[in-house]
Amino acid sequence: MNTERKRYDLTSADTKIIGTDYQFFYFINELLKLKKGQQLGYEVKDDVHIDLSCGKTTLIQLKHTTQKQANGETINLTELDDDLLHTINNWILAICDENDGRKSYDSQKNYVKNTTFVLATNKLIDKNPFIISMKKANGNNRNFKEFIVYLENLLKNCKGESSKECISNILSMNRVLLKEFISSIKIEVQADTIVNDIRESISNKYIRDEKINDVFSDIFFELKVSFFDKVNSGQKFIVTYEEWQPKAIAIFEKYQTTNLPIREFQKPLPSKLQEQPFIQELIEIGDIDEENIEEMAEYTGFMLEVEMNFKEWYDNGEITLQQKEKFHEIATTYWKNSHKKWHRKTISSNDIDHAIQCINEIRDKELKFDKIDFNIQLSNGEFYHLSNNRKIGWLKHWEERYKR
Repeated sequence: MNTERKRYDLTSADTKIIGTDYQFFYFINELLKLKKGQQLGYEVKDDVHIDLSCGKTTLIQLKHTTQKQANGETINLTELDDDLLHTINNWILAICDENDGRKSYDSQKNYVKNTTFVLATNKLIDKNPFIISMKKANGNNRNFKEFIVYLENLLKNCKGESSKECISNILSMNRVLLKEFISSIKIEVQADTIVNDIRESISNKYIRDEKINDVFSDIFFELKVSFFDKVNSGQKFIVTYEEWQPKAIAIFEKYQTTNLPIREFQKPLPSKLQEQPFIQELIEIGDIDEENIEEMAEYTGFMLEVEMNFKEWYDNGEITLQQKEKFHEIATTYWKNSHKKWHRKTISSNDIDHAIQCINEIRDKELKFDKIDFNIQLSNGEFYHLSNNRKIGWLKHWEERYKR
């Protein structure tokens, strides 16, 4: 078998790109979980870091691979893996960074005390002797001594200069400090599900499944542009909860209040159309003839279409009761203004002419629910619904005649 790699394989950047994308997706998912008083950084203190409101910090180093074993599983994280040793070494260099004010032992110990170090990787770690030994050493003096012996033997047997340097730096740490440091290290195995994890985080914000990808796209675009603008102007890409919240609200509300589907229903008309309260008043003011069953059925159909759509939206969780009631209130206000306008000079309690003028004006009114423009039939149906439920009327003293 020819094991030589093609030139294109050697120069291909796709695996590097996917590693960078993974980091950014991880950043997005953490941002969706950010809480008040916290801030999140990308490629600042580490690949990703979280500053908590209590003053503690979580540093997250992300190591992603596309390499697979013969059985199809992701490759193992070995004890001399650069992803492991270099990550720990970089943290040690940060702990002892004199340029960041950590020259003294006390300052280094305080830094470790207030920092959690996370290595998140999709490589398998179950059989890694370094991690097994390090975990055992956490909080146990005898096992800690065994961990030191393990590191010393590892140093003797490893051949790579880079690995030797990393292990030597670990062993050169003050033992008390090293013990506290390894107790602050967490190794997380990340399945290759980061995109679905983000989708789940979005779904948890009460976004419908069919809108999740739209929200995802808006968030990704917002953050990519923000990242470019900040870095291009020489700033660090750090996002505070207070900075992110209004942007997140704008994105989520855009899809939480999206256009509702107006559905067509088979409308079960009542057997006695004339006995409906809204029809009775229309007959009384002479708007329709008491024998005109066809017109009564048409108006009843408009009303039922509104009622059945609202019931469907509410039952499906597409709207809230408060939204529905607010819409009825707004429609009632339109009626109230028209009723007052046309009955301002009404003397007779049975002023049919003014009642007709009132309903004619109301019938020309096209309503809007959230972002939906109601057509004229739905708008008429809303006013018939209110009339049928004795919320509005056309005569000046309609309440005395029709309201229970």
